[in-house]
Amino acid sequence: MKKITKFVVLGIVALLVVILAADSFATVPVGSTGILLTFGKVEDGKALSEGLHIKLPLVQRIVSMDNRVKKLELNTEAFSKDIQTVSATLAVNYRLQAEKSFAIYKTHGTQYEQNIIVPATHEVLKSVCAQYTAEELISKRAESSDMMRDELDAKLSGMGITVTDFNIIDFDFSDEFINAVEAKQVAEQVKKKAATENETAIAQAEREKQVSIKQSEAEAERVRIEAEAQAQSTLIAAQAQADAVKLAADAEAYRMQNEGKYVSSALIDKVLAENWDGKLPSMVGGDVKGILNVDSLLDESETE
Repeated sequence: MKKITKFVVLGIVALLVVILAADSFATVPVGSTGILLTFGKVEDGKALSEGLHIKLPLVQRIVSMDNRVKKLELNTEAFSKDIQTVSATLAVNYRLQAEKSFAIYKTHGTQYEQNIIVPATHEVLKSVCAQYTAEELISKRAESSDMMRDELDAKLSGMGITVTDFNIIDFDFSDEFINAVEAKQVAEQVKKKAATENETAIAQAEREKQVSIKQSEAEAERVRIEAEAQAQSTLIAAQAQADAVKLAADAEAYRMQNEGKYVSSALIDKVLAENWDGKLPSMVGGDVKGILNVDSLLDESETE
């Protein structure tokens, strides 16, 4: 019995030694920071890096704070500048700063997401939405998203949390506002269509005007060319006719001049004789000056 009791005691002691030895070591995972606790109390300045660490068994324990990037997705509401209800689904990517993991755990424990990040995100959404109208939140979505990310990062950075990315997954508004936006968009489309049609009509009228001007100018030019050609043709014809008349007159004058040179008194007498009707003229002219009465000359001759 003594031997059995001894073996049992040794077994228990060995088991306790194994348990205590196993509990004397703890591992901090990769990408994490270890927080050493003694009877649940945070040991100041005892932030542990990743790897294997020794601790007092049954007295101390190590809590790991993950410093890798995490994603938080939440739904929240706010009011726009024009007092429209904005329902948003946001996605926040963040990570704990390793050097401040100890302070975060000491202040908020492992509930830092609910205690710090979620309230800060709600506050930032309300702050940014109040600076934009509902329509601007839609049309300037990227701008408002960047503003939210910058404000959230500035707010959380001092607490040991870095915002690596921020996205607005969805914006939603009241049915009345959506219907009003749709009606406005339809009206703007109709207005743009009318403006486009008006511009097209003006452009078409301008093109037709230019074509008409070109046609009128071409017709006027054609008429001018034809008139000039006709005038030139008439001038040439008149000039030719005048030249012909002048040549004919010159030829006739030349002929008469040449014929006059060859007319003799004998020829004149011959012509007169051929054309005489047998009666003596009562008046004759000759070398004497004046006009002689042939009948008086005959009477005077008989008297003598």
